[in-house]
Amino acid sequence: MTTATAPFPVRSRSSDPPLVFGVIPYLSARKLAQLYEPIRAWFAATLAQPVTLELAPDYRAHFARTAGGEYDFIATSPYFGRIAQQRHGMVGLARPSTPLEPLLIVLPQSPIRTLSDLKGRKIATSDPWANLTLAARRLFREQGWVIGRDLYLEPTGSHANSFAHLQQGLADASVVSVTAITQLNLAADRYRILYRFPPSPPLLYLAHRRLGESRLAQLRRALLAWSAQEGQAVFARLGHGTLQPITDADWDALDPFVADFDQLVAGGHA
Repeated sequence: MTTATAPFPVRSRSSDPPLVFGVIPYLSARKLAQLYEPIRAWFAATLAQPVTLELAPDYRAHFARTAGGEYDFIATSPYFGRIAQQRHGMVGLARPSTPLEPLLIVLPQSPIRTLSDLKGRKIATSDPWANLTLAARRLFREQGWVIGRDLYLEPTGSHANSFAHLQQGLADASVVSVTAITQLNLAADRYRILYRFPPSPPLLYLAHRRLGESRLAQLRRALLAWSAQEGQAVFARLGHGTLQPITDADWDALDPFVADFDQLVAGGHA
């Protein structure tokens, strides 16, 4: 892997702790470490100082650590990124060119053919706070259904676990993303798409404001350039295409998810 050729001016001392890159735990720790280690290494080489990769045990812990300022960089759930930008001192760096495309999938031989067939069924998802889960909650609410009465959402801890629950007959359907299917190398004959959710802004890369405005601007430019050049293979494996700037329209598109999340937490359902 080729890294940046012009490291930023060194601002750290040997006694300073490493910078921390936190990745939202949507897959297993081993899989995420494989996928995001090249990006961690790029941050370290570009900034000319140590950077560690940290994976929280679940979305709730990742959210709390972000809110507590424990991360210098994050690759995070889209609406988590919006909250971090609005409330937790984080600044947007970049987003993948590919959108988040949630899917509701069933097994190829499943008798479920329409959304109405899901009534009374169990649907596996990754985490109660995942963007995908909020999208599913909204869809089912629009059907006039009450979760826990008309159908059941089963958080499983990761996209891989969600798909495994479907395969093992522990769930009747599963909510996953096109990107996760790419990262898990799932063959198309192992599932059938029941419903495609509207696409939305994808996983976001952010950095903490404490790194300084000038340094953040340099880092943003360098990351975008790397994704389109030496880092192309890294982001291709992630299914991210290249990186592009986060626009005001991207931020605005995430506000309904933030509102849904706040309502979920306020209602004691998360």
